[in-house]
Amino acid sequence: MIFRIQHVDGEYRIVVPIEAMEAMNLKPGAPVDLVPATEPIQAAHRDMTVDEMLDAYQRTEHLHRNTYRELAKGPESPPDDALN
Repeated sequence: MIFRIQHVDGEYRIVVPIEAMEAMNLKPGAPVDLVPATEPIQAAHRDMTVDEMLDAYQRTEHLHRNTYRELAKGPESPPDDALN
């Protein structure tokens, strides 16, 4: 995929085609790391920080509260006769 670099208001911006945004599951404002290499530069969606993960959990916790409660109970133990 080809990306264009534009100079806007004293900053350089990379223009990403819609197809690339969808293929890489990127959203406007998403951070992207550019890694210099001997070959052409490769872009990768960066991992979330711990604070970002905690924020994502807190925003959705109320939707999944009962599921988290059930998961916290752990696996059920098998009946005694199932062991024989």
